[in-house]
Amino acid sequence: MSTWTSKLYRFGGVWGLCAVLAGCVTTTMGQAAPRSVRVADGSLVLTAPNGFCVDQKASQGDGSFVLFGNCAALSANPSLRQPGQPVVLTAAVSAPAPVPVAKALPQMKEFFQSEAGRAALSRSGKAASVTVLGMRTEDDLLLVHLRDTAAASGPRVAAEYWRAFTGIEGRILSLSVLPLRDRPVSDANQRALILAFVRAIRAAN
Repeated sequence: MSTWTSKLYRFGGVWGLCAVLAGCVTTTMGQAAPRSVRVADGSLVLTAPNGFCVDQKASQGDGSFVLFGNCAALSANPSLRQPGQPVVLTAAVSAPAPVPVAKALPQMKEFFQSEAGRAALSRSGKAASVTVLGMRTEDDLLLVHLRDTAAASGPRVAAEYWRAFTGIEGRILSLSVLPLRDRPVSDANQRALILAFVRAIRAAN
């Protein structure tokens, strides 16, 4: 395994563990949940489309993994704007990447088609739980459509969802849209939302 794919595997594996935790959307009673958060020693800003706020209890304190949920629910304030889709958004930021992500997209695409790559995408760390349904590149962005049958703790999330990988300030940024299993979201809406997620973070930086 090359240095690049080794780093990507460890990054993906950490995200897979965080994805299991992503089902635990908690509320912050009486407090307004923030719309954005600074990570990577303050050098990056992570934010999400309108209606989504940072779930501070479900995110990692070092900022390497951030979960975004419904602003109204997190702030216990139904008057706040709510997302148009019943999903959870996650963002994970890696350590500095060994090469520019834009140049590594073909290698990343090949990696995620391998057993090691599917294991890195899996919530359980097991390649057998993941089926890659499709991949496409758009500029310096890799979109991965997948099905993960591994169980997640907390509220049940759908097996089928979208992830995006791109570069930001020399780091790998991994984003996901996780619909709830009992509240389906169309494939087109998931893809549109993850692209809006990417645009929001790029605009903030």
